[in-house]
Amino acid sequence: MMNLQTPTLAQCVSPDEKRHLVWIDCARWIAMFLVVVCHACDPFNCSTESASNPDFLRWGAIWGSMLRPSVPLFVMITGALLLPVRENTLGGFYKKRIPRVLIPFLIWSTIYTLFPWFASLVCSTPESAKELVLTFFPYSSFMNGGNGPETTLSAALGTLTTVPFSFNYFSVHLWYVYMLLGLYLYLPVFSAWVEKVSTQTKWAFLGIWGVTLVIPYADVFLTPHLPFGEGYLFGTCSWNAFGTFYAFAGFNGYLLLGHVLAEASPKLSVKKAFAIGVPMLLAGTFLTFVAFFWVRLMGSLDNPQVFNALADGGALSKCLADVAQSLAGTTPDAVAATAKTFQAEPMVELFWTYCSFNVVLSSAALFLLISKIDLAPGRFTRFLATLGKLGFGVYLVHYFFVGPSYVLAVKIGIPLELQIPVSALFALAATYILVRALYAILPKPKIFLG
Repeated sequence: MMNLQTPTLAQCVSPDEKRHLVWIDCARWIAMFLVVVCHACDPFNCSTESASNPDFLRWGAIWGSMLRPSVPLFVMITGALLLPVRENTLGGFYKKRIPRVLIPFLIWSTIYTLFPWFASLVCSTPESAKELVLTFFPYSSFMNGGNGPETTLSAALGTLTTVPFSFNYFSVHLWYVYMLLGLYLYLPVFSAWVEKVSTQTKWAFLGIWGVTLVIPYADVFLTPHLPFGEGYLFGTCSWNAFGTFYAFAGFNGYLLLGHVLAEASPKLSVKKAFAIGVPMLLAGTFLTFVAFFWVRLMGSLDNPQVFNALADGGALSKCLADVAQSLAGTTPDAVAATAKTFQAEPMVELFWTYCSFNVVLSSAALFLLISKIDLAPGRFTRFLATLGKLGFGVYLVHYFFVGPSYVLAVKIGIPLELQIPVSALFALAATYILVRALYAILPKPKIFLG
């Protein structure tokens, strides 16, 4: 993930400040685990059973809503470590950072994309090969109009040609690397401004960025009531995608937020950091869950059995269900139309959007809380530091283990409500062991793992 190709704080600060590195290593591990747990939710949120099983929907919503700080944490770590950029030239920064991300990314994108064909070579029938692919990659069930993946070499090579432009159903997690490369291209330019301005000016930028955090919701709920309808907000339209706040929007805000919070944290006592961070984290997580669960309820309005089962989860669920029913309309056609709207993008994950107010609230709070971790140097802190070297490889490889780990969790009888975190622990442990072994075995491991 983000910052995994960045220097450690030990390389950026004086020797007497090296203990500060511990909280960055803790942040890396927490962010990486949250990412793996997030992907372990895939069988709960995009499998065939998830469309009809209320327990899958409920626990997918609960765990998924707690995991949104995953990607923002990585971006904030990068801002804390890399702003301001220390390389003197644009070319020097790009040469140091981009190849170490781009080359492993291309290698693993190829491996993921060719996996269905590899499956066809080891399985006795096309059907068993397809089943194997679906076990590893739940999202591939949506391919080919819902008929699932093809396992021929020609299909794999056809998908491979799209890698320079986009991720695919087998490498869903690699959306992040495209964004990461964009941030690396932007960082030296942004850094020149960050280095010159005052802390107040940085907070002013973050204030304007804060306005952009409500745009995803305004675009869905406000623009249908504007003269030109959905998509025409702050000057955006079919011939212009760059609205009023475009230059302030996106993950660059997290870069600056990480930089500012890392500078502010030493000035805060642990007591004050917890007094600020804990309520923010709880509020952000609660808002995310309530909004996402409400979307799940709206999306199941056309399936009374699922809707009623979701509503029967306590007072909060019942209250949200009442709101959903009041907004759905009274005729069967209106209810069906509303449900269809909430089953499709962008509504289905609207309240999980990383650059949104509720997610920023919980992400900033978690980053602040982690920044107060202070561990004495020893074997455990040395182990934590290994993710600085192995982390990008762990991120690239872990998606191979998510599906099989879920199958293992089910097979050994892990209760449904714990299958997501337990399968994530299995996947993270297996990936870490494999990547560490590859680093020891491969002659030039950085080419493959960053």
